[in-house]
Amino acid sequence: MLRTFALPLILTVASVAGSCAPQRSAQEETLRQSLILLRAEVSQFTLAHHRTPASMAELISSTYIKQLPTDPFTGRNDTWRIEKSADDFKIHSGSDAISAEGTPYSSW
Repeated sequence: MLRTFALPLILTVASVAGSCAPQRSAQEETLRQSLILLRAEVSQFTLAHHRTPASMAELISSTYIKQLPTDPFTGRNDTWRIEKSADDFKIHSGSDAISAEGTPYSSW
């Protein structure tokens, strides 16, 4: 009787595990594209204004972007992490989850 339940259980677990990988891959690609877009707009702002933006809000108010994209791993658009210095403005995911590469998304 245990064998009767074991196979369907194994198939269900394998199916769930297998369906998570494509979703995570899609989220990772969305994160990569969002970071490319945001970083490109920061670069454009910096070139035009000869300084880095004071904040993400300044990118919006200066019409470089309409709104912040949603971080696919936090599900929010207000969790982006900013590392700002006098001559640098780095944007990272707000998620501490670990990527398929083994690195935290917050380090991307």
